[in-house]
Amino acid sequence: MGLFKYFLAISIGFLILSSTANAQCKRFTEKQCLPKLAPFTNNGQINNATLFEGDSASLMMTFYSLLDYRLMVCSHEVLGAGVHFKVRDNDGNVLFNSQEAQKNYWDFRVNSTQDLMVSIIAPENPENLTDIPASGCVSIILGFRE
Repeated sequence: MGLFKYFLAISIGFLILSSTANAQCKRFTEKQCLPKLAPFTNNGQINNATLFEGDSASLMMTFYSLLDYRLMVCSHEVLGAGVHFKVRDNDGNVLFNSQEAQKNYWDFRVNSTQDLMVSIIAPENPENLTDIPASGCVSIILGFRE
């Protein structure tokens, strides 16, 4: 029974830390990222995650026809300026690479409703002299205008 209580206490601790990190990430996104979306209107959905340097994450997103979109990725400074994203179609073709474009957003329009894969990459920081990789909030924000 003591082992069960130990695992239960650890599980509760992880849940509390996770919800605190999500709240901090949401606050960061609302203060630092959403204002930069203008003149586009946020679709009300905020996708964020805490990434370590060297990590990547992907998200499938649906885009509807005849709307102008701004897809933006915003990240904590601790991850450095190298955080970038790629957008791929269902065939795996890269439609946009923010690293090549040297900007953290993409303005575009789709002719027909489609799902696109958005991948975020937080590269390793060669200037990090510790064995502990930096971590920070990364947000994918979608805005539209008709």
